[in-house]
Amino acid sequence: MKPTPGDYLTPALYAFGLIIAGVIIRYIRILRPITKPAFRLLNVGILWVMLPTVVFVSIARYNLNQILGFGNAAVFAFMGLGVCFVLAVGLSTLMHYDRKTAIAVTLNSSFMNVTYLGLPMVYALVGIGGLGPASLYAVSIGIPHLVLGVILASSATKRRVSPRFVLENVLVFPATIALITALLFVGFHAHLWDVARNTFDIYLAKPFFALMLLFVGYQMPLVNPRKYLSKLATVGAIRFLVCPLVVLALIGMTGLSVATDISPKPSLIQAMMPPAVFNFFLAYNFKLDLKLYGAMVFYLTLFSLFVALPLMIHFVF
Repeated sequence: MKPTPGDYLTPALYAFGLIIAGVIIRYIRILRPITKPAFRLLNVGILWVMLPTVVFVSIARYNLNQILGFGNAAVFAFMGLGVCFVLAVGLSTLMHYDRKTAIAVTLNSSFMNVTYLGLPMVYALVGIGGLGPASLYAVSIGIPHLVLGVILASSATKRRVSPRFVLENVLVFPATIALITALLFVGFHAHLWDVARNTFDIYLAKPFFALMLLFVGYQMPLVNPRKYLSKLATVGAIRFLVCPLVVLALIGMTGLSVATDISPKPSLIQAMMPPAVFNFFLAYNFKLDLKLYGAMVFYLTLFSLFVALPLMIHFVF
């Protein structure tokens, strides 16, 4: 059955409400002594507890044949990432952007918010069944994001980062550990206990994703977009046109059906996500232009929720 605008409106408003709540909390000065350490702890909880739990349960609930069936989500992720990365570098060169601006455009065009926003939106629009391919897509983006993100951000400030440092950060990334553990779990034909699966489905999924969306809002600075219109247009075109079209073309080439197969809808939703909040963290840690990164994350998140995703759902789903 084809989704209607009403089917999308409720989860979109739900996501938007939580994001705006996070933005408002960020700017209430009287609460900062409480909210700042609280959201720092929330970030630790998301990275080390919530995200690994989502990835593990979403993969371990399937058998090996089922995972191989939606393993094409990883291929869609890598191909979309590759095309967007090359195109962003090429456009930045043609537009004669300086090194820092070119890196900002490349990072935000190539790496989207597949975890904090993408997984909650897949859960809201597709349900628990879509989290397997969505998690595979997310980790397939997350690992290159860690590697290339650190390398590019450090090159913007001309700081040297050793291959060992990058490798160690990838190997100890909690979601990577959870994915490897889940694949070993499935590979040895272990069975995910019903009580674990049901506890996640009934009690944990909704609060986990709500907290992720709240955290997205808290990390978004409000910035006047006028100064960055050309960069926003460039990143927006790659994020919301090129990446989904690449994934849609691959779905057609593999003979999959958006309506009936398990991986196309989660993959398309993930492909339509705005720039990742992690890009803003990189900008903060490497002392890059926080206003530029903040504008890309904030305004393209709004565009994704209320323009790009509804159009894709109406014309493709």
